[in-house]
Amino acid sequence: MSRPASLGWRLGVSVALVAALASALLGATLYRSFEQQLLRRDDVQLLGKLRQLRQLLGHSGTPELLRSQADYLRDTMSGESNALIEIRTDAAGGSQVLLAINPPGLPLLQTPPLPVPQEPRLEDLSHWTTPAGVPAAGLNAWGLLGAQHVEIRLARLYPERRALLAEYRWRIAGSSLAAGGVAAALALALVWRGLAPLRRLREQAAAIGPQSLSQRLAVADVPGEVRPLVDGVNTMLARLEQGYAQLHQFSADLAHELRTPLATLTGQTQVALSRAREPAAYAQLLEVQLQELDRLNRMVDSLLFLARSEHEALSGHLQRQPLSAAAELARQADYFADLAEERALRLRCEGDAPLWAEPAMLRRALANLVANAVRHARPGSEITLSAATEPGASGALTVLTVANEGEPVPAEVLPRLFDRFYRADASRDGSAGGSGLGLALVRAILSLHGGRAEVRSGPGGRIEFVLKWPVEAGPDPT
Repeated sequence: MSRPASLGWRLGVSVALVAALASALLGATLYRSFEQQLLRRDDVQLLGKLRQLRQLLGHSGTPELLRSQADYLRDTMSGESNALIEIRTDAAGGSQVLLAINPPGLPLLQTPPLPVPQEPRLEDLSHWTTPAGVPAAGLNAWGLLGAQHVEIRLARLYPERRALLAEYRWRIAGSSLAAGGVAAALALALVWRGLAPLRRLREQAAAIGPQSLSQRLAVADVPGEVRPLVDGVNTMLARLEQGYAQLHQFSADLAHELRTPLATLTGQTQVALSRAREPAAYAQLLEVQLQELDRLNRMVDSLLFLARSEHEALSGHLQRQPLSAAAELARQADYFADLAEERALRLRCEGDAPLWAEPAMLRRALANLVANAVRHARPGSEITLSAATEPGASGALTVLTVANEGEPVPAEVLPRLFDRFYRADASRDGSAGGSGLGLALVRAILSLHGGRAEVRSGPGGRIEFVLKWPVEAGPDPT
């Protein structure tokens, strides 16, 4: 695949073509005007010759005297080779030629002659081109030779006009090409100078690497037409920087999360192997290690789910179906009733709303939220599970809320509660078995359903986790 031409060359060629075309159009207009002026000048001169011929005929008197003045008539017509004159008179038995000056032997006009009193006009002239391509003009008119009417057939060849116009055409073509060349050179120079900011942007972009994502493209001397592009690139760099930082933080958090269970497994195994033990001790050790391995397995499953959901690998395979919000909330309340009772917590369900979701994922998201609420609620307080609907930009939204009262959460911490492995403090370790991925899974599940997860805090340490998605399958309600 051929590489496209540079912007400078394309602009230069375009400007050159436009300049050449404009010059050619101007030249064609001037050429046409010049041609018309030459034609009018020659026609006026030819009419003047006709008047002179009529005067000479009036003074000649007889045909013999007319023939004796042939050379004078030829000189009057401005040249021997270009003058075409034929004077005829009516005689018994037909027309008689009194004088003929026609060196090329070209046929003359056969149009009716103008009457003697009528003054010839430019409109009375006829124009044609000879077989040799020479332009010609002429007319027929009556004249008086003494008292006798004679027919004057007058014509004139204009080879000098053809040569002059041909030279003029060559000059127009040359000037058009020259104008195109000069315009191309100027355009290339101006484009090269105008693209200097783009070359500087290219150098700045080439200097940005994984370790310097904090750098931004300068916008101080960027033309207005390029400013949106530069702003878009800077926005992209900001997102890349944020994503790279999140990836770095995620790697560090993942290493930290894996280090603890792996260290536990290693330490327990080393202690067990330090000396011989009873089979019951080995069985107890294996049971503890199985619990740690199960925790690691759940963490890996959660990470795989998050990775697939971020790439929307699951969105096309959701088996959505209509559900009752009240029934789903009641299911979660029944499931966590014993755990809540241990902490003297009350679970209350209220409201109802239509749902269109994948049942297993919906229940997983609700279970993570309720487990998180039970873990962090103040003993003796109430956990509220509610359902409602509200209008959205693209239609009605289903709104599920899980609220509890606990330790106040700083406002600056709220937006990060859905981040993977994020903990506001040592005691707030999310859900999903303490992996720090429970709330991140909730957000991923809502995203797959075209919805969103929100969190807000209130007085007295009240915190509400809100799930919103379309009543029916549709686009993101945001």
